[in-house]
Amino acid sequence: MSISPWLIEFAEYLEYAAGLVLLVPLALALWRWPRLTPPLRLLAGSLLFTELTVLFSSLVTLYRPGWLYCLWNIYTVVQTLLFLRLYYLTLSSRRLRLALGRVVAPGFVLFALLDLLCLEGPNQVSSYTHVLQSALLIGLALLYFEQLLNELHVVRLEQDPLFLVSTAVVLYFSGTVLVFVFINKLSDPSDHASNQVMNALDAMVNLIKYVLFALAFWYAGRPLQAPAQS
Repeated sequence: MSISPWLIEFAEYLEYAAGLVLLVPLALALWRWPRLTPPLRLLAGSLLFTELTVLFSSLVTLYRPGWLYCLWNIYTVVQTLLFLRLYYLTLSSRRLRLALGRVVAPGFVLFALLDLLCLEGPNQVSSYTHVLQSALLIGLALLYFEQLLNELHVVRLEQDPLFLVSTAVVLYFSGTVLVFVFINKLSDPSDHASNQVMNALDAMVNLIKYVLFALAFWYAGRPLQAPAQS
């Protein structure tokens, strides 16, 4: 793929920026740790896991580049399980919680293993697993929105931490699912330019996600302000 050099450079800077912005919600989570609920502490753990995976992937790229796809495929599984646990702690429906623990989580792991070992193999992105991950997490976020509507105890939704987290989940996974659907068909490991642009698209949505996560940690434990009366 022929891409202008300035666009490749911009994509690289955007990817670096997303990596730096990730440190903001992590710092806020550490600062407000005593006020964080268990789901938000789990989110903080997920962000720390992401940062460690990014750092480790840099070493893998230098010394064992053939392991890179396998590393990120494993990351996808662990990230999904962490978010499933987050929504297990968040959703109030006992039936949904039982389904998450006994059916959804084990089923996802089995499908991810099938995808990794049989369907797509370990030497490319597990795009089928990514699509399933996106569908599951978007669905759980929408179920949380429905729960908020039914309970009607939150006056200022933009100050509710888990509403911000769920909004970030919907925006990120709906914005990147098509990238992962076609990533193995459109990208070539030897085509650095096209891979860099696809990484930049992921980084753009990540920037929005990390800002919303940072706001979630900022509002954690704070009393919700009532809307101004006109």
